[in-house]
Amino acid sequence: MAKKLSFKNMIKPGLILLIPVFFGCETQSDLGIKYDLGSDANVKFVEFTLPASNVFIDSLRTDGENRILVGNYSDPLTGTVSAEGYFQFFYEQGPLPRGVDESADTLKVDSIIFTVEASAIIPQSGSSFQEFSLHELQDSLESSAIYLSSLKQTPTTEIGSYSQSINTILDTLYRVKFQEAYAQSLFNQISEIASDPDQAVASTIFKSLGLFSGTSSESIAAFDLTSDTSRIIMYSSPVDPEAKDTTYLTSFRFSGKNYSYVERDRSGSSFDGIVENEDFDLSSGKTIMDPLAGLSSAYSLTALEEFFDENRNIIINNATISFEFEAENERDTLINFMSYFRKPDNSIFGPAIASNPFGNIVMSDNAYLTFDSDPANGTLSEDKDMILKTSTLFYQQLYRQYLDGDSLAYLVPTSGVIKAIDELVLMSPLDVTLQRTIFKENGLILRLYYTEVDQ
Repeated sequence: MAKKLSFKNMIKPGLILLIPVFFGCETQSDLGIKYDLGSDANVKFVEFTLPASNVFIDSLRTDGENRILVGNYSDPLTGTVSAEGYFQFFYEQGPLPRGVDESADTLKVDSIIFTVEASAIIPQSGSSFQEFSLHELQDSLESSAIYLSSLKQTPTTEIGSYSQSINTILDTLYRVKFQEAYAQSLFNQISEIASDPDQAVASTIFKSLGLFSGTSSESIAAFDLTSDTSRIIMYSSPVDPEAKDTTYLTSFRFSGKNYSYVERDRSGSSFDGIVENEDFDLSSGKTIMDPLAGLSSAYSLTALEEFFDENRNIIINNATISFEFEAENERDTLINFMSYFRKPDNSIFGPAIASNPFGNIVMSDNAYLTFDSDPANGTLSEDKDMILKTSTLFYQQLYRQYLDGDSLAYLVPTSGVIKAIDELVLMSPLDVTLQRTIFKENGLILRLYYTEVDQ
């Protein structure tokens, strides 16, 4: 087949030949080509160890998930991190007071309880101390605004607090009773709305709230705002003394805008001295992907340039990168990540979730064929110490652009714009997560299966 196809036709713009291959295989049938390796078909294999470094990215977007982070956590590798969470809340369902000036079945507030469930906590095991306070915010949190982890909100008067030793595995539900003054103030606001026929409490935007970590906190929790148990419950009862043993429940859900502020202190850690957007190498040679600490791994593709220059008559049949990582006890491994383009001036096409993924991240092969915005997918190895990512058409793109300009560049399929690429930066699609991955030294391996063709 290879002898019958001309190289010119194989690489012309708009035409990409993909021969299906399974990564990690070297037999003739697995390669999808009915020739032995080393035969006249010139089917070959090459492997590169990709140089990797650490990079610090402070201002990550944190308003893309229905969760907030709260607490403090110290790690000798990455330093100390403090997190605060801000959120909006809205009326969901339940009885409303008929107005403060009415009688008969007018209600009075008994208490308001804030309840939130943690979907993840670090450290993951043992006992820890969690401390935070609730406050109203001065900022109403605009629903259309974009919020980054570097923006701190200003609290007003404290309206509730939590301070308790917890079991990080079992204690995932947090309950806080609002102070009486705030409970009465919120109840009065609802009463005024309910007594006005021109207003609807369901569409009312209440003042946003924030959870601010206490100095004694030793853990960070990711609170799931969409959990069935995460809500505000107002307990009320009739003013009428004849209505005995009657309690009404009115619920409020955490919907609308929410995000987390993250403050980092790397002094005394292995990353003391790292500068934002500049490569930083550890003495161990390891690299890390820890969104909570603002750390990502950047890996270079320059090893491809010499190979591309020496092999100008090939088709890339299959391209796979393996990421070898270390097991951790205190943190879950971040397995789902994306590779963002990085330009020669060290700026990154991102780092927030890209509005145009085709021009910002490495896409899956299926995305190029269907124009769906799917990033390259990863597969966890059986030993759970390696992630395999395949994106053959991306590397075929790099190859085709290199032949045109003798430099690594990427042609954005949806716009036709050519972008120079210096490195790829690994980042989480979940914004700031409590998961992280520590990659082994020389643990990033690019494998290419390719076919030589006639010119």
